[in-house]
Amino acid sequence: MRINKYIAKSGYTSRRKADDLIKASKVKVNGILINEPGYEVTDDDILEIDGKRLYIEKNFYKKLYKPVGYVTSNYDPHNEKDLNSLIDMKERFFAAGRLDKDSEGLLIITNDGHFTNGIIHPSNELEKTYIVTVSRKLSKSQEKKFEKGIDIGRGEITSNSKIKLLDSKTNKYEVKIHQGYNRQIRRMFAYFSSKVINLKRISIGPIKLDDMKEYEIRDFSEKEMEFVRIIKG
Repeated sequence: MRINKYIAKSGYTSRRKADDLIKASKVKVNGILINEPGYEVTDDDILEIDGKRLYIEKNFYKKLYKPVGYVTSNYDPHNEKDLNSLIDMKERFFAAGRLDKDSEGLLIITNDGHFTNGIIHPSNELEKTYIVTVSRKLSKSQEKKFEKGIDIGRGEITSNSKIKLLDSKTNKYEVKIHQGYNRQIRRMFAYFSSKVINLKRISIGPIKLDDMKEYEIRDFSEKEMEFVRIIKG
């Protein structure tokens, strides 16, 4: 592996800035200063920058059923219930995408920034599915407008989405979107004066909540790992 790629994968800095550090003779391999960005290193080599040894973390991919009441961040000074309250891990981790405090359901937990960027990048148009119970049922014409796109404020206009009524008695819908505006589905229903009572995400692309219970966390299956390889290219 090229030395600049190793530095970037360790999380120390970007590959471009790694090149600058190498040229500035800040990087040592096995105690020897290296100033060639194309220098090849192996897993057995000891790499240091300014005396600090670098390590490449083994990437992991998990899915979590987040209950209502928890924020999607590792630390929030205004909320006691954050991801660290849900996940007991020594390794660095973060959520690939967000789910607001009042919502529940599927979160992807990983330490792979490249994969995370692929999940959230708008160009991939990754479809996410939600089960939503609301205070007031939409009319057929409102459903069509919901799907075509609406202005939800803050200069944010939703693109094509899908909505399907699952239960007319409880006003329960299945909603599919591929954008990720803050509290987007709540704001979409609010546009039609309908308040979201319960919102649960059940899938992100091919990654599904399935039969998971609240608080449960699972490693990706081998089939789900195929999705990781596709996203990372």
